[in-house]
Amino acid sequence: MTEPTSYEKMSFYTPPDIIERESQNDILSHLLLSWAGCYVKAYGHIVNNRVLEDHVLIYCVDGMGWLHLGGKRWTIKKGDIFVCPPNTLHSYGADDESPWTKYWIHFRGKNANSYMAMFGLTIDSPILHIGENAKILSWLQDIFNILKAGYTQSNLIFATSYLNNILSYINSLSMNKLLSKAEDMNMEKMITYMLDNINDNLSLDQLSNYANISKYHFVRLFKNKTGYTPIDYYNRLKIQKACELLETSPAKINMISSSLGFSNPYYFSTAFKKIVGESP
Repeated sequence: MTEPTSYEKMSFYTPPDIIERESQNDILSHLLLSWAGCYVKAYGHIVNNRVLEDHVLIYCVDGMGWLHLGGKRWTIKKGDIFVCPPNTLHSYGADDESPWTKYWIHFRGKNANSYMAMFGLTIDSPILHIGENAKILSWLQDIFNILKAGYTQSNLIFATSYLNNILSYINSLSMNKLLSKAEDMNMEKMITYMLDNINDNLSLDQLSNYANISKYHFVRLFKNKTGYTPIDYYNRLKIQKACELLETSPAKINMISSSLGFSNPYYFSTAFKKIVGESP
């Protein structure tokens, strides 16, 4: 990590032995804050090729910066939040001309991955724009004030409660953006795409990429609109086509199942019976 020669900073780092001990706590094992801080107009600040066990969440409240993650370089702007997943090589730094002011939180625990999934943030889409948010800044200040008093178990639980607030609130903000995207997701176009590829075996990745939404959010939106997950709905379209072919075509079951992208006749028969209620 390259440190600037001079800038205003605040940093609260929980010692490794305390992290190891408190990770066994029934409460803190689910979510544990390990490091938090703030750099103000951090000219020259760079973190190069780092891999950590924690999730790293950074909130840019002024200026600009950059992120290198998953082989891609991203520009970070005022109001952006980004996440670096654990055990993943990453680099980031302040913009040379307009260096950022950034807050950061490092955390781990059983619930950490679930929060990141809810945000829809991934290596391929690591940024969420939330703008200026007084609530989050207030909760961050609360965390700093608590950690100033030391790293007792009660303080860590108290500080982590504010971390829970921050993560839950970010999830709420991301859902609002998601609902806005949902209005743009043309279900008729989505189903037409499935029908156009009825003879293939589209994956959830391919479907969500077509919808231009993260997998997690795509499944939630699709099920909310249709009552089915995308893959379940896709399979139902396939079975509907199979029923048509069984009625109008002399083709045998194994030929029909193969033509509709099923890996084997047994899987086809199982899916057919589950949806139709009887064997083909």
